[in-house]
Amino acid sequence: MTTAYCPAHVTCFFRPVHSQDMFNKGSEGAGIRLKAGTTVCMEEVRGRTRVFIDGIESEAKITKLALGYVSPWRTFEVHVDNALPTGQGFGMSAAGAVAAALCASDVEGKSREDAFNAAHMADITGGGGLGDVSGLLSELHQPTRTAAGLPPAGKVVDSGIEFPLLTVAVLGSKMSTAEVISDKNRCSKLESNGAVALSEYRKKMDVESLFRVSNVFSVASGVEAPEVSDAIRKLSAAGIRAAMCMLGNSIFADAPKDAVEDVLGDVPAVETSSTALPAEVTRKA
Repeated sequence: MTTAYCPAHVTCFFRPVHSQDMFNKGSEGAGIRLKAGTTVCMEEVRGRTRVFIDGIESEAKITKLALGYVSPWRTFEVHVDNALPTGQGFGMSAAGAVAAALCASDVEGKSREDAFNAAHMADITGGGGLGDVSGLLSELHQPTRTAAGLPPAGKVVDSGIEFPLLTVAVLGSKMSTAEVISDKNRCSKLESNGAVALSEYRKKMDVESLFRVSNVFSVASGVEAPEVSDAIRKLSAAGIRAAMCMLGNSIFADAPKDAVEDVLGDVPAVETSSTALPAEVTRKA
């Protein structure tokens, strides 16, 4: 049994970038790596690869693609334990793919670089996030992607921001990143507003600016659901900064879970922190 851990990754704002070169394709933007992430336990088996997410067998397209890139001739049983829900802008598909690819690379005697290359390609081709793997590769609390793609083709810089405490809360149904990105009108809005957001944020990279720019971006891009808008407004009135997680019906807030729940009521919420911990194999077979 091989085990690996990968942080989660929230995107605050982003600009999709298209390229024929897979490693230049992705997005620019800002994100936060979260300590509450993903653990993958994996062992080689006969037959076919099976992936169980939080105990339930899943199609797990992105994780299976990553495994295929790293280890095309082996089959595995994979158990993914997520600290945060999928489909809500927490980068869990990317985190699972990274952790699984790290396990497979360890089994194959391949490198960490091979694992991240595989996870990036899987995330891009499988309809996942456009910049999560780049953010996860960086060992930064708040990575800002100033050039799209997986480093070294892409570029990630450190804002210096850390969040000793963050609460993430789910407010509505899952959102499909692939559906949003494939809609030309919505993607065009993301591209134009994402460019403005990154330019504005780079003028002053601090906590206040991160929340302010993120809020302007989510409204201007037309991706903010009414329940997200309502939650951000209520939290702001209570003196709590919050913004939408891209792309999900969810928010991140720099306040304790009980303070968020006092304002929003009984919503699914997790208290965590930002982290610079690396994604890594924690137990070898």
